Amino acid sequence: MTLKQLGLGALSLILLAGCASVELKDGERDMVGTTLYTKTNLHPDEAARRLYAVNYQQAGLIPVCTAVTVKDVDGDAMVFTVNETNREYTYIYHKAAAEPFPDHIKRFFGFSCPEDEIGSLSAIDQQGIRTGKALKGMSKRGVIIAIGLPPRHVTPDPQRMDQWTYWSNRFNRFLVTFDENGQVTGIQD
Repeated sequence: MTLKQLGLGALSLILLAGCASVELKDGERDMVGTTLYTKTNLHPDEAARRLYAVNYQQAGLIPVCTAVTVKDVDGDAMVFTVNETNREYTYIYHKAAAEPFPDHIKRFFGFSCPEDEIGSLSAIDQQGIRTGKALKGMSKRGVIIAIGLPPRHVTPDPQRMDQWTYWSNRFNRFLVTFDENGQVTGIQD
């Protein structure tokens, strides 16, 4: 068994284990060809067609609940195609994600999308999700869906922290600050 096959099998098992509604079927170890859904908005570098595990907030937008098909997985990258546009992207893992690659992928991709949850969020949360931006007044959950989870190496426990650090790109970061009720009070470059 090659390293690539081991990576595919591990990713498959972790994704399946995280989705109670999906049953493991005979031979369902290879993620290549599997359709997944984005659990948050993703912000790719459109020119390079890349996304990064440290969750850079590039100008591109792949909306939450977008169906994607896994094309390839190896130890530090997952290639997928957005079903609607047929655009191919590479999701690149980096150790700064501070968690194993399969665990990290599970936080951003799954076998279903959070449509019902999004519908129950506030109007400001839904606006931020539509635009792919953190806005004042949003809830922590709304921010997660709008711009993804903050990188674990700087925000290890977002639910217990009132300031989250994100990177716009490799060199620039910004902070999202929450009040005691979990509502965004500021976004600072």
